[in-house]
Amino acid sequence: SDYNINLNGSFVTDDFRSGMNIFGFHRKRDPFDANGDGFSEIPSIENTTLGVRFYQRISKRGKLTIDYFNINEFRRGGNKFELPFHEADITESVRHNINSAAATVAFLLREEDKLSAYFSAQGVNRDSYYGAKQDLSAYGTTKDFTYSAGVQYIRQVKHLLFAPATFTSGLEINGSNLEDSKLGYYDPGSGKHFGNTLVANQNATTGAAFIQSEWKLEPLILTIGARYDHYLITDKAQENDDVDGDVVSPRVNLLYNLSHNVQFRMGYARGFRAPQIFDEDLHIETSGARQVLHKNAGNLKQETSNSYTLSFDFTNNAGSWQYQFLVEGFYTQLLNPFANEYGDPDENGVVYYTRINAGKGAKVKGVNLEFNASPSGNLQFQTGFTFQRSKFEEEQEFHEKKFFRSPDEYGYISLSYSPPHLFNIALTGNYTGPMLVPYFGSKLVNPAEGTLVKTKAFFDTGLKLSYDVRVTSQMTMELNGGVKNVFNAYQDDFDTGINRDPAYIYGPVSPRTIYFGVKFGSFM
Repeated sequence: SDYNINLNGSFVTDDFRSGMNIFGFHRKRDPFDANGDGFSEIPSIENTTLGVRFYQRISKRGKLTIDYFNINEFRRGGNKFELPFHEADITESVRHNINSAAATVAFLLREEDKLSAYFSAQGVNRDSYYGAKQDLSAYGTTKDFTYSAGVQYIRQVKHLLFAPATFTSGLEINGSNLEDSKLGYYDPGSGKHFGNTLVANQNATTGAAFIQSEWKLEPLILTIGARYDHYLITDKAQENDDVDGDVVSPRVNLLYNLSHNVQFRMGYARGFRAPQIFDEDLHIETSGARQVLHKNAGNLKQETSNSYTLSFDFTNNAGSWQYQFLVEGFYTQLLNPFANEYGDPDENGVVYYTRINAGKGAKVKGVNLEFNASPSGNLQFQTGFTFQRSKFEEEQEFHEKKFFRSPDEYGYISLSYSPPHLFNIALTGNYTGPMLVPYFGSKLVNPAEGTLVKTKAFFDTGLKLSYDVRVTSQMTMELNGGVKNVFNAYQDDFDTGINRDPAYIYGPVSPRTIYFGVKFGSFM
């Protein structure tokens, strides 16, 4: 069972100078065991989210916006859900309490100028248990605080040299503090008590400055910009040397209107990822045979990308028909890309996945096709398909160059029909092509060596029907129902038992699911 309750509402004063939007969400989902081995493939979830957005006009040309939300979520996978974590054979559990707030103030200085300043912060408290075989040492706690602050100035110039232009510039600082600890425990074998153990204590700070100009040279629009970042990563737990770097990221984009119906675009952009501990590194894959821990190599360098795009966009009307066709090519070169190096289990079954830099880089390239059509206001059709190749320049684990869990083809299709009398039909489909997935499970003679599995393709189809009923002159009730994953395109080779590979999961996130709902509101 999977229950969801949503609410939202907007309130505005009569003079429109103040307004508020509130929203709330609650979800409760039972765990799901796909293969009947007693261990869940989909974890249980209990989530409650509450948030508010408030705005206030502080002058004729100024506006203050404040956002806040809280997420309280509990997830648990494994077996024997009625028992405490350490009494089950396997438990992977996390409880998050997240508080996030943001404030933005903006002023229109003149008709062509806008100055804004912003600040946002988020605090995450996480309690976790990743353990097997009644392990008392698998409790942990994480505290993560992140913030971002900056100013931005936008200047529009009606005539500069030979064309109107828009200039955007700004300063920004981003920071985070991540502290992760393994909680103390009692070891029955030795009769000893062990205290808390610090696993990670990382500070990351990035200061940035950016500038961008957009020139409207009919029929050409040219955008040129650059961003400078200086990052500093301090890892106190492992007592490694500080890691810092300076990165200049240029960006160029050109839009050319070949005709009223045809647009040509080309662009280049550079990006990077700093060599830091990421949130997913704190997830521990757990089974009765082994535990997988993630860490960064001591000499890990930043990952840098150079991305190029080229596209043609054709739109046209033919009678009552409106349609659009897009062809886009993309090519990304990765320098010092992040890759995983799989270690061997120690005597306790602990395995380290170490993030390293692939020496000769990697490339991601492909073509994206999209087609949208609307023969009338009641019928809309959208579809897209991508052909992609993602490879390292040299062989990585399993003597393979291809990226793992990255299909070479994927796409989507969507059909929406809204006939008269407030009735709606929506049909969706998502295609995921075959991909390579590592497997370290009990079906192998030597699970520690692992193997690569090429998955089958999936086509996940969904159908939704809805009907609107007018309750009062200002209130409408919507009745809806449908089926997710109609043909049950779902993984059929999950690993089994206490020694299973918990990471061997791929394909659509849920099997065939029948749902229905009701919604009240003034949304006609």
